[in-house]
Amino acid sequence: SSGINAEWPLRPGTEEQTSKTLQEVAVDIERDVGTMVNYIKIIDSDNEFPNVPLLNLTTLEDEKYCIAVTTLGIIIIGYDHDQKNGLLGLRNVHGSKAPKLTHQASLVESNEKFYETIYGLLDHISPLYRSAFCNAISSRLLQLQNELNDQ
Repeated sequence: SSGINAEWPLRPGTEEQTSKTLQEVAVDIERDVGTMVNYIKIIDSDNEFPNVPLLNLTTLEDEKYCIAVTTLGIIIIGYDHDQKNGLLGLRNVHGSKAPKLTHQASLVESNEKFYETIYGLLDHISPLYRSAFCNAISSRLLQLQNELNDQ
């Protein structure tokens, strides 16, 4: 288990911890869902938000997204790879350095929301992900049953 949501939302005390922890979450996301999407890769952070890891994602339906991993959760920030328009809705809060919404109206109008986990986001945007996830669980349970029967 990767522990992606072990202490979500992540609210460590220093900017360095936030950056490292969120980057680790992004690496976990890339590793954990790689077989249930067509493409996922961490990309360079935006200059304005260097501590917010970004990933390009292509679902099994071939829909492309750019997502951000923040202390508030995971959010779609663009509807193509490297499209970071949604970052305009994030602003650092003085002191905590945690990205917060300042332009809530624009994000609400575009129906964007924060997801606690990548699994929640994928479940919302990709019906084929749901199917792949269920198949993976079924296969693993069958494997465990076969191992028990062989003992």
